[in-house]
Amino acid sequence: MNDYLEVSFLRCKKPEMGKGGEVVLLDIEICAGGVVIKDHKVVSLRRKNGVWLMPKGHVDPGETLEEAAVREVWEETGLEARIGAPLGETEYGFSEDGVWHQKKVFWFYMEAIGGELRPEAEMFTETRLLSLGELTTLTFPADRQLAAKALTINLS
Repeated sequence: MNDYLEVSFLRCKKPEMGKGGEVVLLDIEICAGGVVIKDHKVVSLRRKNGVWLMPKGHVDPGETLEEAAVREVWEETGLEARIGAPLGETEYGFSEDGVWHQKKVFWFYMEAIGGELRPEAEMFTETRLLSLGELTTLTFPADRQLAAKALTINLS
């Protein structure tokens, strides 16, 4: 059983106000990610479109959030990581090929314990280890806040 949140769904519906004032339900994909600390720095990835972020992805059927976070870190960075405490949640949406996607990510503090840092070639072009002063490299403010929180935990 998942200590943080029991995920009995991979997608859920979220009520939103439509353009005409009606309530519509948005399909939300549940994801998990890791704020991975290696050598007292945060692991980051550069997408092919130039966006800098941290490893995350969908939860497979039968996986816990923690299992998904560990798997995604491995797939996207080549690192084995030990999972720690939950750090928080982010939610975002984007349009791709005319379709709106809504995602909710559950983030975990993680420490690299093995493997070789390398970007997953299909999606990413580069990896970088970021110190506290370099977190502005991350594209999204919510990612910067989570990374700062993880570094504070790591350095205390």
